Amino acid sequence: SLLIPIAIISFLIKSYYFEPDIALTFDSLKYFFYATDISISGNLPENYFLANNLWSIFVSVFFQLFQFENTIQYMDLQKQLSMILSTITIIPIYFLCKKFFKPKYAILGALIFALEPRLIHNSMLGITESLYILLGTVTLLFFLSSNKKLIYISFLFVGLTTITRAEGQIIFFVMS
Repeated sequence: SLLIPIAIISFLIKSYYFEPDIALTFDSLKYFFYATDISISGNLPENYFLANNLWSIFVSVFFQLFQFENTIQYMDLQKQLSMILSTITIIPIYFLCKKFFKPKYAILGALIFALEPRLIHNSMLGITESLYILLGTVTLLFFLSSNKKLIYISFLFVGLTTITRAEGQIIFFVMS
């Protein structure tokens, strides 16, 4: 299938523009500190007021797996995880597009998603959007399935979407 070359090209473009050794800023820094505290303490910190913490929990798992020498390497890892999730999202985007269009147009939809400049840029920031878009896409894909088990599983994914970003509640209310 053409999805693999599209995903490879998308990831290569993201890798080309990826700037290692540049510190995280703003929201991505907040998620970084939360993930770091989780990986060090082994549990969710109580001194944060971060309602949407799934991204930080996800990143903290990788922080525990890798042992780097300095903080910037962990920040680069957070950004790379975001890039990988954004690339993986191409697959459910294709299948979601295929529900509404012919396969040749679904490939075009996946290609547009893979090469959209703002999504490429956003995926390199190390923020929640890549995980949110992936979970939201999988939610819609499963919800629009004719298989009742997948429809029920879609509610699990919308729950994960909601704890990634509060906007996931909108998807939940629309599905209900």
